[in-house]
Amino acid sequence: MGIYTISHQKVETEVHKIIQYLAATANSFLPKKKDDSHINLKSLTGCGCITTRPLNQNNDVLAFSYSSFSIEWWVGDTAKIKFPLQGKSHSEVLNWIGLRAIESGISLPLKYEMHYQLPYKTITDNYVYHLENIPRLKQIMHYRLMAHLALEDALQEFKPHSEIRVWPHHFDIASLYTFNKRKRHSIGLGMALPDDNYSNFYLYVKGYAGELAVNVNNISELKNGYWNTTFNGAVLELSDKSTIKEGYQFFKEATHKLKAGGRV
Repeated sequence: MGIYTISHQKVETEVHKIIQYLAATANSFLPKKKDDSHINLKSLTGCGCITTRPLNQNNDVLAFSYSSFSIEWWVGDTAKIKFPLQGKSHSEVLNWIGLRAIESGISLPLKYEMHYQLPYKTITDNYVYHLENIPRLKQIMHYRLMAHLALEDALQEFKPHSEIRVWPHHFDIASLYTFNKRKRHSIGLGMALPDDNYSNFYLYVKGYAGELAVNVNNISELKNGYWNTTFNGAVLELSDKSTIKEGYQFFKEATHKLKAGGRV
């Protein structure tokens, strides 16, 4: 059985893979929704955890804990059953989740199936998790907690808005602010993974009129972050020095300017 060392690849990619256990569990046990909201996840700032929606009448959830690098089955409000991922294989993780579900009275089968494409090879049964780069994992947790808290602060001024959720497909944390239902005007605020354009996590604000992205070419400059005319939105790249206040100011300023000056 080969051990895949997480330090050999970006830790965020490995956490993205782990989050798919939560998505697959929700997809297996919860009623399907067209917008995929049944599989989006809750970010808890108090414990540095991500959880599914309640999976049964007892409000059990499946969680991932950054701090302990473990998958956890939370039995309502009474107990947390932990499964440390260090040295565990893909098949062992799935078997453990399946057993916890049966013990919790869930009769549906667990299916590790996603209807979306993921940016890495299919995980095999003998894929083993072995974490070495702990500082990077802590850094990722810091970014996610900071983004969530900055979103919470900013969204107090922008209503109505959707829940702040983690979407397992792209692993972004986001909310949607709707300000003109008749014209279907909305603004998405969130934080995204590093990608081909950005080497680290980044906050974003992007406007829509229905399915069309709002043009940002003629909007005045931001004090925090900048307008990316290719992305058609505002971007603030994160670093170890980034703060909740900085994120809040970015979300607030960019949303106000986009709402006032954006054009389709």
